[in-house]
Amino acid sequence: MSGQVQASHHGRRHRWAPTFRRFSLGRTVFIDRTDIRILLLLLACWTPAVASAGDEPRDWVLDTTLYFWAAGIDGRTTGGADVDVGFDKLLDNLNMAFMGAVEARRGPWSVGVDAIYLNVGANGGGTVPIRTAAGAAGDLDVSASVETKGWILSPYAARTLLTTERASLDALLGVRYLDLTLDFDLGLRAGGYGVAPRLSASQTTWDAVVGVKGELALGGNWSLPYYADVGTGQSDLTWQLAAGVGYRLDRTELRLQYRHIAWDFDADDAVDRIAFSGPMLSAGWTF
Repeated sequence: MSGQVQASHHGRRHRWAPTFRRFSLGRTVFIDRTDIRILLLLLACWTPAVASAGDEPRDWVLDTTLYFWAAGIDGRTTGGADVDVGFDKLLDNLNMAFMGAVEARRGPWSVGVDAIYLNVGANGGGTVPIRTAAGAAGDLDVSASVETKGWILSPYAARTLLTTERASLDALLGVRYLDLTLDFDLGLRAGGYGVAPRLSASQTTWDAVVGVKGELALGGNWSLPYYADVGTGQSDLTWQLAAGVGYRLDRTELRLQYRHIAWDFDADDAVDRIAFSGPMLSAGWTF
């Protein structure tokens, strides 16, 4: 920086004014007061942005959810056996079930897992009157049962793309694991003779999925939560949809949704397709 005192043609002296100079590639660049004001203004505009980036939440927020999914099962084995068991039958023959989810969130990032375990069975039977070719009458006792047992695990990582007073949107990337066993028993008995064929099909599948989730605000404590994903891997296609209504009170949220999960497999697998669908009631807590 250099300064000098200059005299006018009339002998009066001008006030000393600083001049800043920067040396670059042998040239001198002069910066006047206007340039300095512009630089200070840009710095003032940039500083709040840096502060805002540093104000992101540093603590983890934990969401836990337990839910009851009144899902029916619809499917088919590659051998041609159909599976169509309504929830009322499953509930009557429920052996054990667990359904829950947990999500940890920090700033725009979150990780979580959804877990379902089912062990259910359905039984039925009856007597059918028959008549042989010789004219003799008799009864044919028919019994059948189906048992479904397995896990559905869906770990994922997500990032918030949109958060406003009216809506939120997260993009997610994860995997879905299916470990399912279907057992079919058919009993036929007439007189002292009978047969009891048994068909068992199992399927273990890992798939990568991408999707979105979030909610739309309705006003007050009400909202419309939604979820959708699609993927592939060891299955030809897997997809999931869920939507409904939610109500939040302090750190607790209740949701009523309809949920559908489906898989399509290739011809070499034991199961051709399988789907779970039905209404779902959940309760979640934030810590």
